Amino acid sequence: MSEVIELQADTWDEEVATAEGPVVVDFWHQMCGWCLKLAPEYERLPQHFEDVKFGKINVLDSVENRRIAMDHGVMGTPTIKVFCHGRSVGEMVGFKTSDRLVEELREMLAGSEECLRQSSPLE
Repeated sequence: MSEVIELQADTWDEEVATAEGPVVVDFWHQMCGWCLKLAPEYERLPQHFEDVKFGKINVLDSVENRRIAMDHGVMGTPTIKVFCHGRSVGEMVGFKTSDRLVEELREMLAGSEECLRQSSPLE
């Protein structure tokens, strides 16, 4: 993947919950200063990771988007979560520099390899 996709509640199942590979999602909103500062850093992440899907969901865009954030334990923004077959396997909260994002994501993705090998999709 070479770009970050915009997620909405109506695309969540297809893009995240039933995705075959790992999916990294940025939970953000337009009134969050740290989210806006993180955005350009996050947008550069796909160039560092092959076979990883990157998305972002604006938690204030709709009631349904807020529900997704709440269902996944997002208590503040920005929150970045790593999903494996629709299950959260890691998260980062708050602003991070791109170097730190890459480092922490590499660790989380390495830890999710077992999940990707052994897990079955959510039904």
